Amino acid sequence: MNHLAHCFLSFGNEDWLLGNFIGDYVKGNDWEKYPTSVQQGILLHRTIDAFTDGSPHVHRCSARIRPYSKRFSGPVMDILFDYLLAKNWQKYSEKPISTFAEETYAMLQRRVGEMPPALQTRLPNMVAGNFLQGYGHREGLEFVFGKFMHRVSIPFDTNALLDFFIEDINAFESDFYIFFPELLEKARDFVRHK
Repeated sequence: MNHLAHCFLSFGNEDWLLGNFIGDYVKGNDWEKYPTSVQQGILLHRTIDAFTDGSPHVHRCSARIRPYSKRFSGPVMDILFDYLLAKNWQKYSEKPISTFAEETYAMLQRRVGEMPPALQTRLPNMVAGNFLQGYGHREGLEFVFGKFMHRVSIPFDTNALLDFFIEDINAFESDFYIFFPELLEKARDFVRHK
């Protein structure tokens, strides 16, 4: 899962949100340098990633897009699942996505000084671009994939990928509707035991 899911699965807790948001930028045992409640967010991020990587539903979806995304099908599927979360937001949250995004941006901006330098630099542009709500439409996905393509060594045709994804969206949603409630329960179980 990508930014939208990681933020959503922080359950409105600002410390968990900070840890979950910076999780990809905290390597090895560096998580131990953060306050305990932020550590929990980093470990929550890792729990979400591990569960996602092990899901047969995610594997099936990744296999569908592999002809288009090559060896990047894992991170590409994370982005596409955030699109499905945004598209189906009302199934998982009583709060409108616009309200959730505004509250999340405010929390992240309060804590920007605690983020790794790369995120301190990126966050203002991410918020200005309304990155959380951007996952809910094709133009937002095109923007995310534009940024993604700057970081990959083997380019691929993102337009062909998105055309295929949208045409076959029912198959992707079928897996998502099983996978995401399982992930939600895994994240809730993690925080219940903290």
